[in-house]
Amino acid sequence: MNWSASVLSALSADSQPSLMISFDDAKYMFNAGEGTVRSQTHSESNRRRIKALFLSQLSLERAGGIPGLLMTVADASSINDLKIVGPTGLTHRLAAGRLYTFRDNLRVDPVEIPYQPAEEPFLPSSSPIFKDHNITVYAQPLSTLPESSSDDLNTETDASLKRKCEPSLEPPRKRSKTDAQSAPTLAHLMSAPGFKPTLLPEDKADEWRRLIIERMFPATGKKFETSESSKKGAGKKGKAGKGAKSEPNQSEPAQAIPEDKESGNFDEYRRSRKRPPRGFYDMLPPPPSGSSPSAVSYVIVGPRVRGKFDVKKSIALGVPNGPLRGKLTKGEAVTFTVKDTVTSEDGTSETVARTVTVKPEECIGESEAPSAAIVLEVPSPKYIPSLLQYYRKDFDPLFSKLRSTDPEHRKEVQVRALFHLVGDGVLEDPRYIDFMQGFGDDVQHIVASKEHCPNSVTFTSAAANQLRLNKLDPVIFPLQKFQTESRRRLADIPNLPPNTHLMVSNLDIRIRPPAPPVKNLNAIANDYFHPLLERMTPTDTSIPVELSTETQSKFVEAQQLTKKIEQKILKSGVTKPGDDIVVVPLGTGSAVPGKYRSVSSTLIQIPNWGNVLLDAGEGTYYQLARHFGEEGARDVLRDLKCLFVSHAHADHHMGVGMLLRKRLELDPLPDHPLYLVTIRSVHLSLREMQALEYLGIQDISPDESMEPDSGNGVIPIMSEALHFKRPGVYTHSGPWGIGGNEPWLDVHRSTANAAALCQSLGLDKFRTVDMIHGTKCYGLVLSHHEGWSIVFSGDTQPSENLVQAGQGATLLIHEATMGDDQVDLAKAKKHSTFGQAIDIGRRMNAEKILLTHFSARHPKVPMTLLELNSASSSFDASTSSDAASGAVPPSISPLSSPIVALALDQASMRIGDMWKMQHYLEALEQIEKDTVAVEGEDEDEVGRLNVEVSV
Repeated sequence: MNWSASVLSALSADSQPSLMISFDDAKYMFNAGEGTVRSQTHSESNRRRIKALFLSQLSLERAGGIPGLLMTVADASSINDLKIVGPTGLTHRLAAGRLYTFRDNLRVDPVEIPYQPAEEPFLPSSSPIFKDHNITVYAQPLSTLPESSSDDLNTETDASLKRKCEPSLEPPRKRSKTDAQSAPTLAHLMSAPGFKPTLLPEDKADEWRRLIIERMFPATGKKFETSESSKKGAGKKGKAGKGAKSEPNQSEPAQAIPEDKESGNFDEYRRSRKRPPRGFYDMLPPPPSGSSPSAVSYVIVGPRVRGKFDVKKSIALGVPNGPLRGKLTKGEAVTFTVKDTVTSEDGTSETVARTVTVKPEECIGESEAPSAAIVLEVPSPKYIPSLLQYYRKDFDPLFSKLRSTDPEHRKEVQVRALFHLVGDGVLEDPRYIDFMQGFGDDVQHIVASKEHCPNSVTFTSAAANQLRLNKLDPVIFPLQKFQTESRRRLADIPNLPPNTHLMVSNLDIRIRPPAPPVKNLNAIANDYFHPLLERMTPTDTSIPVELSTETQSKFVEAQQLTKKIEQKILKSGVTKPGDDIVVVPLGTGSAVPGKYRSVSSTLIQIPNWGNVLLDAGEGTYYQLARHFGEEGARDVLRDLKCLFVSHAHADHHMGVGMLLRKRLELDPLPDHPLYLVTIRSVHLSLREMQALEYLGIQDISPDESMEPDSGNGVIPIMSEALHFKRPGVYTHSGPWGIGGNEPWLDVHRSTANAAALCQSLGLDKFRTVDMIHGTKCYGLVLSHHEGWSIVFSGDTQPSENLVQAGQGATLLIHEATMGDDQVDLAKAKKHSTFGQAIDIGRRMNAEKILLTHFSARHPKVPMTLLELNSASSSFDASTSSDAASGAVPPSISPLSSPIVALALDQASMRIGDMWKMQHYLEALEQIEKDTVAVEGEDEDEVGRLNVEVSV
């Protein structure tokens, strides 16, 4: 039985290590950080037949992409049953996504690996954490001594940015067996007046989290009954899902779980039609003590391969043809009757029957020892002693045989590959080098280390496309930042095993039969970026890009025209408020990231004031790091004053946690707060995540005054408190109800903090606008005292509210998910078409419109040629009398129709230069044609949209 391992994504500025173990009939995935779905899409990796996902940590680097992965595989119907294995706290992380992660057709089975405190860090190998007919997986939880208080991110030594998380109202306590026998059931606790999940004891808290996960993924084995179902089938017992730690008392009838009938929370997602359980929208109980940041390594042992069946020996033993031989090949002994002819002394013959038993080893060759692979998660040298304990000869016979060159041990199991996910300082540690050497010279070592891996580009199709765009306009389309050389060379580390390799994306390693790692041939063929780097010369460091004759002609034509217009603008000396603001679309796709577009996020850079980020879908930080470089991304985060999240759909906020985490790592730390403006459900999810991994979200001020919160942490502001028609007033019921009563929801506190936000950015107004999207979603209007304004639609159908609130906008950033031939589909999905978005801008009297959030059907430039409005299309700098006199060109005149631009990932546009995008449209369309020709895609599948812009 052959099997292999492959690297889905490696360690770089835009990805984290993710691995796949593959058999003919099943796949097993290790880690799913942010960008996992995009990596799979880019590498054309088959998501089908994934049976299990194993997490080596619960950090955002290892688990941040789980929600996107679950929804993507469910939507594609590629799997309907998935086991997820991870450290203690796994169910908390999954349940924290309940308000935006759910699919009716998926069964999720979470298995938590028991936390091992530093004084008892070892889990016996006799209990595999997972086993099926292909693999047996053993977990090795690693731990280290607690960090000193001065190194703890949760200390209060460095201003309020590192304040401790909010304590629960009443910490959970473990119950004794006697307590458990007399304790009320979860259903009883939920029925009590004033029920709050945060008050549940630890055993019931675990049961609660698993109930939540079952409601997120209703295909999961039903363990609980609702009050509605209990009426239909009283006394029926629920079926427990695999991996559950606690089961209902089977000696008693199942207790009906109370449903949520009073919260008034608005929920039109694709969720099971059952009402959620009572308390579903409340804060989760705190995770079990010891949850995260522990690390887990995994040992994956494949099947023992049977020896070959020896037909000649079986005939000699008298084994007849048929099913008996089949049983022998399966390892079963067989018994059968043989009739012998016996001749007596008087010459007569008779038939004598005798019973014969044949054992498999008598006619089957020696079996082949199982092959094994090991995934090692060692975040720092402090974890090394914990790891080494597992491989002591006196600790566990299996693990000690794994790290052995003894021929007798290798007859029982043979390690073929180790994957080292290591932090700084681990790989150079003599103890770790000695550990690696103990596996023998024929073992392959694949290393992911920040110090030693170059910052290679993961999404090469997007990078190659940016190279072409850079030849059109190097300012608007800057090259992505990357490094082909690592900070430290692997070869400079003495005494590493000979077969030590750097982990790179799309690396394939055969485990059985064993073979050295090789780059996937399909990935090589589809990489149109790195081969260009190989053609660079020492005397010319520019990256050579081949452009078709048609493209070069379009480029020259567009460049000449924009240069003429630009000269007239400079000559006129006319500038407008907001011209120097820079807009960086970091993600312009919708719902699912693709090869060319990441999911929603737009950066607004306001010179001398700071940065604003509009939405932050999965991978937003990675997009920042690729656009600005890692040091530049840190500068952007340091100057980030406001992060606005429009709504709770995953593609708009799954990247927030990583941004907050990376902000905590800045040195020096920011000297100002980051204001997080969004709805309660997003705030709630982030606070629940913070219980596992500190994100810097501040506690509310201890006093009752309505002064704005101080400090340099993350300060929450509720979108509902800033409504353009009723600022400072909440709606407490219906679809726009606030939905909770936590202290951080206080409307007066939000308005006070919003005033401080406006002061920090020089804003006159910061107002939210309710949009039409089937769930609570807000647009945004920013008005600056310098005289400019920016309007952001979020996701929406055409909205009169936005037209009213955004009158006279300098820039409207509006979603354009669908083409104009998809009006009915756009209405059904509660999105806008291109034409509808442009119409909103016209009626708003917006000067400029930036279209974004394009459907996954349109992976590159989502259009045919946009016809310029009559004013700009008729303008000719060589003949226009206005141009000759030095007047402002009509294409940028306030009296002309709005300038319409298309957002492309990693572009960088000054508002004052956005007019150029209209003149680049023919060139952009030609680039698209070239890309189709090079990559061999069918033009009909590119999904361009026909959009007319006329006066």
